[in-house]
Amino acid sequence: MSAGWIVFGICVVFVIGGALPLISKRGANTPPLPRKETLRDWRNEK
Repeated sequence: MSAGWIVFGICVVFVIGGALPLISKRGANTPPLPRKETLRDWRNEK
């Protein structure tokens, strides 16, 4: 039973550690970065 709680605790810590960066950036009002130009349409260039 004790080993089960240890494994459960490790899983909870892992999930919370992965979610913290997502939660901390939720309140920021910074605009998203502009998308990089990866493929240009060479057919429409003049």
